[in-house]
Amino acid sequence: MEGAYGQRYIPIPDEHAPLKAIQVVVWIFAWIALILDVMDWQLVSVSATAMMADLKIPAASLGLVLGFPLLGAGIGGLLSGWLSDKFGRVNVMFYCLLWYSIFTVCFAFANSLGMMLFLRLMVGIGLGAQWGVGNTLVAEIMPARLRIMCSAVIQTGFAFGPMLAAQLAKVVIPSYGWRPLFYFGAIGIVIAILAKIVIPEPEAWLKKRHEAHQGLVKLGNIAQLFSPELRRRTICAFGLVWFTLLAYWGSMSWIPNWLATDRGLDIVKAMNYLLVLNCGGVVGYIVFAFIADRWGRKPPAYFALAASFVAVLIFVSIKSGSTLLAFAPIYAFITYPIFGMYGGYMSELFPTEVRATAVNGIYNLARMTSFFMPYIMGAIAAATSMTVAIGFTAVLYLCSLVPLALLPETIKKVGQRAVSSGAGA
Repeated sequence: MEGAYGQRYIPIPDEHAPLKAIQVVVWIFAWIALILDVMDWQLVSVSATAMMADLKIPAASLGLVLGFPLLGAGIGGLLSGWLSDKFGRVNVMFYCLLWYSIFTVCFAFANSLGMMLFLRLMVGIGLGAQWGVGNTLVAEIMPARLRIMCSAVIQTGFAFGPMLAAQLAKVVIPSYGWRPLFYFGAIGIVIAILAKIVIPEPEAWLKKRHEAHQGLVKLGNIAQLFSPELRRRTICAFGLVWFTLLAYWGSMSWIPNWLATDRGLDIVKAMNYLLVLNCGGVVGYIVFAFIADRWGRKPPAYFALAASFVAVLIFVSIKSGSTLLAFAPIYAFITYPIFGMYGGYMSELFPTEVRATAVNGIYNLARMTSFFMPYIMGAIAAATSMTVAIGFTAVLYLCSLVPLALLPETIKKVGQRAVSSGAGA
């Protein structure tokens, strides 16, 4: 569609109309982009053994290579939301996808630790953008009745990305070595170019850009997030995401080691454990989204957070290896889904002109500042035990109920927000 904006655009969604082909295409694009994002993130992890043997890199140095994308992702994540509000959702996704895909391919030719660190830092800058900008784009072109489902399906990229990386490594490394594995980063280049050709910007953003040109609003105005109208939403949305990320990173960073040492298991190193864990998470995302799109965002969130508190305590109390394996999909089914809500829900909390700045900024700032949690977990374990430390993360799920209680329910205001400050506006 083309009109007053002088370019093609995706119209503000009609709540009662069936989905159009372009809406489905954008949804699939955002999902594939996140899968490729997480796959690229995991390629160094799945090739670590072969890489160390080939280049004689010590484990400590490779740890830096694994960690450098996190620094880049923090920088890229904070900047990309602001850039997306200024220059468009599709534009920023295109350049970020192109950016990290090119540097992923370049990593295949790295021959020194310094070059590896530089390339992974560059990759991280692009990787930090995909989640927030992709969710913002989809939220603006999808009706509210499907918005959390869309967000949840995109979130499954965090499950499928590592599985794809592991399967590629299993096929490529034994026959060709670790370097050709990074050639698969070129898939992102192809997807980015196709998306740039096919997908126009959403009308919701173009409308605000037009208003900005008239001096009616300011795009990407960070100060607006702390205005009297949005201050509580900004602080509480950050608190909600932060507490749950602390719980997630704190537990998942140590669970593999805990299973091997405290429980004497080797299953964590096997694909079947990761497979059943992620399968449970995928099902949890979909079930949660189905409920949230019909009965409100907050009721299932309350339940998921309270149930996560219980699930963590049950998990650390299990002694049997077979029982732990059986409980893995249940654990993921309960603890993963809350993250599938964030993209859609946070997009509804903030107006179009600062939406991507808010969504990307809040999520990435929370992610950056949650990486001290594994250290705290180690300190707790040293004073008590790792079982107690992992069990402690259950309390963080309870803490997240406080900021959730202070945030508004958005689905009840869909009719009004579709034309004012909702994700479709």
